[in-house]
Amino acid sequence: MAELSLPDLGRPVGRFARPLRVLTTSGRSVLLLGVVGLVVGVAAGWPALRVVGLTAVLLLLVALGLVRLPARARGRLELVPDRTTAGEHAGGVLHAVWEGGEPLSGALVDLDLDVSRPSRTGAPAATVRLPVLRRGTPGQVRFALPPLERGVRRVGPATTRRTDPLGLVVRRMPLAAAVELYVRPRMIGVEHLGPGFVRDLEGTPSDEISMSDLSFHALREYVRGDDLRHVHWRSSARVGQLHVRQYHDTRRSHGVVLVDDTAAAFGGPRELELALSVAASVLVRLAQDGVDLTFGCGAERATGPVRAVLDATCRARMGSPGDGLVDAARRLAAQARDASLLVLVGGRGLEARAVQQARAVFPADVRVLVLRADTSPEARSGPGGPGTLVVADLDDLPRLLAAAARGALGVVS
Repeated sequence: MAELSLPDLGRPVGRFARPLRVLTTSGRSVLLLGVVGLVVGVAAGWPALRVVGLTAVLLLLVALGLVRLPARARGRLELVPDRTTAGEHAGGVLHAVWEGGEPLSGALVDLDLDVSRPSRTGAPAATVRLPVLRRGTPGQVRFALPPLERGVRRVGPATTRRTDPLGLVVRRMPLAAAVELYVRPRMIGVEHLGPGFVRDLEGTPSDEISMSDLSFHALREYVRGDDLRHVHWRSSARVGQLHVRQYHDTRRSHGVVLVDDTAAAFGGPRELELALSVAASVLVRLAQDGVDLTFGCGAERATGPVRAVLDATCRARMGSPGDGLVDAARRLAAQARDASLLVLVGGRGLEARAVQQARAVFPADVRVLVLRADTSPEARSGPGGPGTLVVADLDDLPRLLAAAARGALGVVS
């Protein structure tokens, strides 16, 4: 004789309990009253108890029939805005259209939310009540979300709750698919970043000589193969020999912000959040200065407009067990070959050797700024050794970078 395993025994129980999921707490109480009333009333011969039991069962049947009426709805979640900052409130609009069946009157809609610390009660993140919707008539309702931690959070799906007038039975129906909310690190305005950065769109002159660019350098004698468009005819006529123009090779400033993602470099998740807040603040300052942007943190990399790189900071996480900083530096150096500024951000465990190795990956003319986030009780914002700034609190960052821009701290190499 074959033995029944626990999963085999659980299947009949699950099939029996599935219909009970549509019952609310009040519905289960009424069901219990109906069963007890009918069983005890029949067994003991008490007509009054049988009537009570029969009435309870009839109420449940009517409630089930009401919530099972045909109903079709579709909806769409819209986040306004679709980007927010850690610790700030977010919200959006739920658009809904009732496509068939009886008019939907004041239905409740539950919105789930993917958070790092879910509620112990399992309650939805937000519950809103739709206006009365008639067939084919669109409606909308605004909703608010609680302050969230940094990350890419899933808002939704949205499900409607349809109940009977007594609240005995509830029917849940999907209404709108989930959408993503980008929660960026907390940022602070920075006025200065460092010395030696020209804010123009034509680029900053380099030491390399080019035959075609914007910054004039000198004249030289014509060599076979030179482009005749660069011949300086007036000087050639004066000396009796062809001369061509030479130019400084120019390039736009390109800032690379690299955040160490190795677990050993940080004292905990709070310190990583501070490091990402520092990085995001620097990225915004560079974007305001018209600098091309590249961001990297472990396997997470992004190059492009400030919106794209700030989205990458939402996805960044601590994960590399070993040489994450150096490996990430190599990948970013290959991705941003025209880099002119490198900002390295780490935690209290950021090693000077790793910084030197990451610095050596980039060309020698790239300026380097090292920022160390340190939330330990004894840490103080200020210089943290040769070429390093210690940031113990995000509010101290503007003052520190302003001092670095004046050359008072000597941290930009």
